[in-house]
Amino acid sequence: QALLDHLQDFIIELGNGFCFEARQKRILIDDEYFFIDLVFYHRILKCHVLFELKTQQAKHEHIGQLKVYLQHYKHQVMEIGDNPPVGILLVTDKKKTLVEYAIADSDKEIFVSKYQFQLPDKKDLESFINNEIEKL
Repeated sequence: QALLDHLQDFIIELGNGFCFEARQKRILIDDEYFFIDLVFYHRILKCHVLFELKTQQAKHEHIGQLKVYLQHYKHQVMEIGDNPPVGILLVTDKKKTLVEYAIADSDKEIFVSKYQFQLPDKKDLESFINNEIEKL
């Protein structure tokens, strides 16, 4: 919820080209509704970017869920000239081997990343920034 409360900051952090399309995008598959947490369209890459946000460690069912959403977008939403959609799963803990196995057959269209609930301590952050500046 905190991420969604600061959606503008989140979009700026993503970088240039992201256009917000929907929050909790409702899609119908067979006779069941599903909800994609965030949907963007990237105007430079010409593709949809689907975000799933989880407040727990990565699980294979999260990746399977995202794969279903990507397939739906490939078959029902993509238009001529669009590139295939990209899925991003944000979790609190990324289990490296599990994620590697779960996305092995997905043509690298799914990315799993760990997020932090809060920034590091101010002194640690200042130290990191100073170290990076010294490298330049």
